[in-house]
Amino acid sequence: MSASVLVVDDETGMRETLVDILEEAGYEVTPAEDGAEALEMARTHRYDVIVMDIRMPMLTGVEVLASLQHPPPQVVLMTGFALEEQLEEARAHHAFAIMQKPFQVPYLLRVVADAVAV
Repeated sequence: MSASVLVVDDETGMRETLVDILEEAGYEVTPAEDGAEALEMARTHRYDVIVMDIRMPMLTGVEVLASLQHPPPQVVLMTGFALEEQLEEARAHHAFAIMQKPFQVPYLLRVVADAVAV
């Protein structure tokens, strides 16, 4: 059985690209377009990994991470421009990894595979 990944990004192009890359790599991928949708989906489904943007309207990726039920899935946060305060909070809530945008596809795949293996 393949690992399940929830991809959360409010930018449609980025979300669709991530879904395509991860599906091609063999993951079962579900997209969400914002933090509120992601939180609801995480409450009703079990994901192995959540790959999520930090800066989104309504709920940020860090706020979603802080609200996940325990034990939470492994969470990989992405950012093009996060404040140091957000990064510290993400670490405090045990984000598996924080990836700086833009990133290379092999790096994304390695981080997700490492998160699945935990």
